[in-house]
Amino acid sequence: MPQKTMAYSAVLLSAMLSASVQADNAPLTLFTWEDFVGESVIEEWEKQTGIPIHLVLYDDEAQRNLILSGHNAENIDVVVVDNSTIRIMSQAGHLYPVEQEVRREKFWPEACGRYGRHYLWGTYGIVYRSDKIDRQVSSWMDLLDPVEELRGHVGMLGQADELLTTALAALGYPIDTHSETHLKEAFQLLKHQSHFVETYDYIYSYVSNSPDQEDIWIAPAYSGDQEGLNELQGGDALWQYTIADEGAIVWVDCLAIPMESKRKEEAQAFINFLSRAEISARNTDRLWVASPYKDAVPYIDSEILNDKSIYLDAKAIQNSTLFKELKGVDILKRTRIKDALIRYHDSN
Repeated sequence: MPQKTMAYSAVLLSAMLSASVQADNAPLTLFTWEDFVGESVIEEWEKQTGIPIHLVLYDDEAQRNLILSGHNAENIDVVVVDNSTIRIMSQAGHLYPVEQEVRREKFWPEACGRYGRHYLWGTYGIVYRSDKIDRQVSSWMDLLDPVEELRGHVGMLGQADELLTTALAALGYPIDTHSETHLKEAFQLLKHQSHFVETYDYIYSYVSNSPDQEDIWIAPAYSGDQEGLNELQGGDALWQYTIADEGAIVWVDCLAIPMESKRKEEAQAFINFLSRAEISARNTDRLWVASPYKDAVPYIDSEILNDKSIYLDAKAIQNSTLFKELKGVDILKRTRIKDALIRYHDSN
């Protein structure tokens, strides 16, 4: 079994990362989301290579980026970075170029660039408790303009990009808009919704910390989160996941090597291992999240392949939007809106 350490703050992460490299036989450190690599995959790597994997987990992308840009980055060997951030981090000099597989067919082939290797992809949508909500959930407005029965039972992901993406998509605006008018409307919608919101914690982290919770009935989530939530709360179909009618919002997560890593050769070998068709398929079967590799399809369980919330059909892909890279000024605007929203929520 790989070692698991939940990341809660930059200070705690710093202590864990420093401690992780004090052993005589230091493992490779993978910095990733919680429950985002199959245990059998780690066990297979360790069996084949004898190199242990140490997992350090994050649940906040801003926190991850802070770690990658600081001195503790030298203690990370492989990191999972989203497609909308990887170019920013590479341009800032924080990532090392990764070997590419130019002839291999992939979904979203340009998403990771030369500083990342495709890992998994999926959608950003809505999870809800099927035992608490008996009406159809089909639109972002079901989350952002909720019915009265949901007061105190709504969760939101309190990260600047995801908050504004959700509101902008609900209003029919481009998720990477620069328009001040669009952003102001989105802020007003989020303020309206805040009176129904119980927490701005990531839903998986919230339930992981309180598996017996009955407070949150609906929240934004990433495809595959419903499987983990059902495992945590003991119900096969307790949590359901849906893609909003406004169109799928697609994320692609990439495997990258920090520039300061001292074990770049082993890190590249681990990335190569995770990218093998049968290994990628094993992760997909375990996590219920799509492999980016088309040659992995024959190894994937047919139930997953036929699930249109995981492997989008041609029409859904055509109507989908990939999470976009934002410029510094746009990130700053969204961060200020997020901070103002949290202050408003906490004071009302």
